[in-house]
Amino acid sequence: MMDSSETRLIDLVIDWVRANKRSGNGTADITPDTDLVASGLLDSFGFVDLIVYIESLDGCKIDLTEADPSEFTVVKGLCRMALNHKQ
Repeated sequence: MMDSSETRLIDLVIDWVRANKRSGNGTADITPDTDLVASGLLDSFGFVDLIVYIESLDGCKIDLTEADPSEFTVVKGLCRMALNHKQ
């Protein structure tokens, strides 16, 4: 179950992705379970921009060295990583 801070961060990430996604994916539905890279919504540069955005929020920190590769490109997995390392 998600707490309010996780829900808030997920909503912020989804809004950011909608505003910054690659142009060819206008109709893609973005949910907490969306893999942002596999879906084509973000390329590697867009994904790095998203990480910078998340880290600018509330002292969140994302350490990809300890990330599960199957989780960190998924919206809720990325948000959980950020909240687990909040400073």
